[in-house]
Amino acid sequence: MKFIHLADCHLGDRFDFKSGLSNQIRENNKKSLENILSKNKDVDFLLIAGDLYERSLFTLRDYKELFEILGDFGKDIYYVVGNHDYIGDGNEAILKMKPANLHIFTDESLEYYEKNNTRIYGLSYRDRIYNGNFPYDIGLDSDYFNILLVHSTINNPESPYLNLNLNKLKNMSFDYVALGHIHKWEDFGNNIYYAGAIEPSDFSDLYDYGYILYDEGDIAHIDSSIMKFYDISLSLDDFKDENEMLIYLNNKLKIDKENYLRLRVDRKVNLKKIKDEIGTSHLEIKVTEENSLFDLVNLYPNSLLEKYKNKFPEKLSDIEKRALELGIDAIYRSRDD
Repeated sequence: MKFIHLADCHLGDRFDFKSGLSNQIRENNKKSLENILSKNKDVDFLLIAGDLYERSLFTLRDYKELFEILGDFGKDIYYVVGNHDYIGDGNEAILKMKPANLHIFTDESLEYYEKNNTRIYGLSYRDRIYNGNFPYDIGLDSDYFNILLVHSTINNPESPYLNLNLNKLKNMSFDYVALGHIHKWEDFGNNIYYAGAIEPSDFSDLYDYGYILYDEGDIAHIDSSIMKFYDISLSLDDFKDENEMLIYLNNKLKIDKENYLRLRVDRKVNLKKIKDEIGTSHLEIKVTEENSLFDLVNLYPNSLLEKYKNKFPEKLSDIEKRALELGIDAIYRSRDD
């Protein structure tokens, strides 16, 4: 048996970037899904563990395009919906346009599809939250390979989404549990996995993204993502010059991905040189607040700011550094008094 497990594609999402960059990320998400499907035509079936798309932003054209992509895959697809793509008024009729190979769990109660010697159990959201209780007492037929497909949190009883107790889940003895909702992939043991998202979406997404491949009992997380985000803080004091810093940064970046870099440095750098020589699709450079204040001294030579700064030694303790920062800020704010 061979199948893939993915989740949290969030197709059509709106991202917290300027429109051009948001559109690029949105297109990459769709392309990433297409890449996964095209590279896995030899699997028996596909599991999608929710949040395939953003329900509130999806248009009729988007649904038609998605159904065409999934239909072209050809193999059976088993799909539970989550809190972002839940089934409700407004999209229930549209889902009837789905291709024949797409099998959607439409109920909040646990049900299953049967394929040869495999049973795939699942349940779906009918709203943005899930208030039902999970049936830990169901009996599984050991003559089948039993899979649970669900969009949920784990061991988080305060969650407004479906929460599962990990120990109880393990005691149910599913042969594979395919989870969605958390964007970082994770192995809980007993063949219980979060697949994670197929792509990162912002600078808080700093892990590996893709899908899980199950192949005759061997399980692997495949990093198939197009994009890679980095949030890197550096001190220029740790490098001989900017050229050495650029070499360091380029060695950190992935040559086979679109790199999105947020660089935090402790003083001003040559922005044009960095943008020209760093291999990124998107670059943000931020000067830390502390040293931005210190740069004010250079803007006002022979001023009270410079005299105050010269009262401090070159190497500062944390307390001295904080005192210098507060003093410069206070003097600057009172400069017109």
